[in-house]
Amino acid sequence: MKIAVLDIAASKTGALSILRDFYGYVKDHKNPENEWVFITGVRDILEAVPEKKISVICREDVKASSKNRLMFDLFSGKKFLESLSPDVVFSLQNTLPKGIECRKKILYVHQPLGYQTAKKFSFLKKEERHLAMYQYMYAPLVNASVKAADVTVVQTEWMKDAVRKKTGISKERIREIAPDIPDISEYAKDACFDRKSFFYPAGDILYKNHSLINAAVRQLKDEGIDDLKITFTKDKPLGRSEVCRKYFESTLLFPSYIETYGLPLAEGMQTGNPILAADTPFARQILEGYEKAYFYDPFDPVRLKSLMKEVYEEKITPGSRKTKSGSSNSYAEIVKLIEE
Repeated sequence: MKIAVLDIAASKTGALSILRDFYGYVKDHKNPENEWVFITGVRDILEAVPEKKISVICREDVKASSKNRLMFDLFSGKKFLESLSPDVVFSLQNTLPKGIECRKKILYVHQPLGYQTAKKFSFLKKEERHLAMYQYMYAPLVNASVKAADVTVVQTEWMKDAVRKKTGISKERIREIAPDIPDISEYAKDACFDRKSFFYPAGDILYKNHSLINAAVRQLKDEGIDDLKITFTKDKPLGRSEVCRKYFESTLLFPSYIETYGLPLAEGMQTGNPILAADTPFARQILEGYEKAYFYDPFDPVRLKSLMKEVYEEKITPGSRKTKSGSSNSYAEIVKLIEE
């Protein structure tokens, strides 16, 4: 069987991590009878392994601009992929080239902007224009791809429901497969919870909602609480070990109101520390049953300010540490789906 894995879009952060992790799983566990072709948009992020029948094709030309990506999805992608004669096409980039024909098409959807209802972004606001494009112009391409795919994979129940509602596909054509949750227990050694320390690991994207934390901190300062330690990874990138230590030493803040999954929530649950999260479907699903989860309106800093104050005053304290949760072998499930 020949499998083409399409991920020209991935070049950084979570999308690139998913691609690399999936590639790593395939390399270590592949069926020797299968041939894999990974199609990327950035050179040297993956390497070919000829002895294992793994090849890599880089399409920097498609990655070069949004227009090129659109032309690939609507026109040239079909011819290119069919020239490879794959039995299965597995797209990790939310869309499938229009009209492609093969034995099986599998789509991995991890772009939530067209499915969320928390916020309508505006083309009239410069800081929202890029997000509005994804919400209103890119989303129809994702929906069309979902309808064309034999199976669509999503990470959470809320995405599963939202995708089905938008596209009308049957429940048999969509699978919920949660991402793997790393075990961070090794970083607990000698870690001491600090009631003044608050941690938010997130990139500098509007819907990550750092401004809500800043507003809550200003209100706390007005009340005389001015010795909080707030750590944003958007301001100071941290190594993996530092991030994991922060989980155990701090209260996790998660005001983001748009996510497919929200991995920091699942990682933070292992600490037993308080987690202050925006009241969203994905956060409710991930934190279900976690006794130290507290929720607030992602557009109102008053409730967040009150919760942070309760942590500071030790009215909210850590609980017992948890073992890791979630899928332990999501890539094995995806490969099984491909090979069925």
